[in-house]
Amino acid sequence: MKGISGNPVLDAYQRMAISPVQGASTVNAPAPVQNTPSRADNAEVKISPQARELAAGGVHESAKVVALKAKIAAGDFQVDPARIADRMLEQCEKVGG
Repeated sequence: MKGISGNPVLDAYQRMAISPVQGASTVNAPAPVQNTPSRADNAEVKISPQARELAAGGVHESAKVVALKAKIAAGDFQVDPARIADRMLEQCEKVGG
């Protein structure tokens, strides 16, 4: 029997794709997985009082943060580009860049 394409490779592929492979058995679906408790299910987590306070929104700002916020709000906060550049270079040197 000659295939439609005339190409023996494509014809062989079509015959294999259409007809079942001899001796092959059908594949059944895998058995369902049973939920068994894992170690993560039995884990215990302890949250410190400080973490609870932070999560509740009771963040205590330091005096420095309060002062900076006041300067920014008043428009008195001045950015020193040279100081920022120096700090960036220091950080690069620490990292090795």
